[in-house]
Amino acid sequence: MFDNDKVLNTLTDKVNDLLARYNEICEENESLRNELISVKAQNEAKTNQITRLEEDLRTKNTESDDVIRKIEAVLGK
Repeated sequence: MFDNDKVLNTLTDKVNDLLARYNEICEENESLRNELISVKAQNEAKTNQITRLEEDLRTKNTESDDVIRKIEAVLGK
Protein backbone atom coordinates (compact mmCIF):
# COMPACT_ATOMS: atom_id res chain seq x y z
CA MET A 1 0.00 0.00 0.00
CA PHE A 2 2.75 2.45 0.95
CA ASP A 3 4.76 1.39 -2.10
CA ASN A 4 1.83 2.23 -4.35
CA ASP A 5 1.50 5.65 -2.71
CA LYS A 6 5.22 6.25 -3.10
CA VAL A 7 5.14 5.23 -6.76
CA LEU A 8 2.07 7.38 -7.37
CA ASN A 9 3.70 10.38 -5.66
CA THR A 10 6.89 9.87 -7.65
CA LEU A 11 4.98 9.66 -10.92
CA THR A 12 2.89 12.69 -9.99
CA ASP A 13 6.04 14.67 -9.23
CA LYS A 14 7.60 13.64 -12.53
CA VAL A 15 4.47 14.53 -14.48
CA ASN A 16 4.32 17.91 -12.72
CA ASP A 17 7.99 18.52 -13.52
CA LEU A 18 7.38 17.60 -17.15
CA LEU A 19 4.36 19.91 -17.36
CA ALA A 20 6.34 22.74 -15.81
CA ARG A 21 9.19 22.21 -18.28
CA TYR A 22 6.72 21.97 -21.17
CA ASN A 23 5.15 25.29 -20.17
CA GLU A 24 8.60 26.91 -19.90
CA ILE A 25 9.51 25.66 -23.37
CA CYS A 26 6.20 26.91 -24.77
CA GLU A 27 6.86 30.37 -23.32
CA GLU A 28 10.41 30.35 -24.68
CA ASN A 29 9.12 29.24 -28.07
CA GLU A 30 6.58 32.08 -28.12
CA SER A 31 9.29 34.54 -27.15
CA LEU A 32 11.56 33.27 -29.92
CA ARG A 33 8.68 33.41 -32.41
CA ASN A 34 8.03 37.05 -31.50
CA GLU A 35 11.73 37.85 -31.78
CA LEU A 36 11.85 36.20 -35.20
CA ILE A 37 8.87 38.24 -36.39
CA SER A 38 10.54 41.41 -35.14
CA VAL A 39 13.85 40.58 -36.83
CA LYS A 40 12.08 39.76 -40.10
CA ALA A 41 10.31 43.12 -39.98
CA GLN A 42 13.62 44.89 -39.31
CA ASN A 43 15.22 43.00 -42.17
CA GLU A 44 12.43 44.01 -44.54
CA ALA A 45 12.75 47.64 -43.45
CA LYS A 46 16.50 47.53 -44.08
CA THR A 47 15.96 45.91 -47.47
CA ASN A 48 13.48 48.64 -48.40
CA GLN A 49 15.90 51.30 -47.22
CA ILE A 50 18.74 49.78 -49.28
CA THR A 51 16.47 49.64 -52.34
CA ARG A 52 15.56 53.32 -51.93
CA LEU A 53 19.22 54.28 -51.48
CA GLU A 54 20.20 52.32 -54.59
CA GLU A 55 17.48 54.08 -56.58
CA ASP A 56 18.64 57.45 -55.24
CA LEU A 57 22.22 56.58 -56.20
CA ARG A 58 21.17 55.65 -59.74
CA THR A 59 19.25 58.92 -60.02
CA LYS A 60 22.24 60.92 -58.76
CA ASN A 61 24.57 59.10 -61.15
CA THR A 62 22.25 59.88 -64.05
CA GLU A 63 22.06 63.54 -63.00
CA SER A 64 25.84 63.63 -62.62
CA ASP A 65 26.30 62.13 -66.10
CA ASP A 66 23.92 64.75 -67.53
CA VAL A 67 25.85 67.58 -65.86
CA ILE A 68 29.15 66.20 -67.17
CA ARG A 69 27.74 65.98 -70.72
CA LYS A 70 26.49 69.57 -70.50
CA ILE A 71 29.87 70.79 -69.25
CA GLU A 72 31.63 68.90 -72.04
CA ALA A 73 29.20 70.38 -74.55
CA VAL A 74 29.93 73.89 -73.27
CA LEU A 75 33.67 73.25 -73.36
CA GLY A 76 33.36 71.82 -76.84
CA LYS A 77 34.61 68.32 -76.15
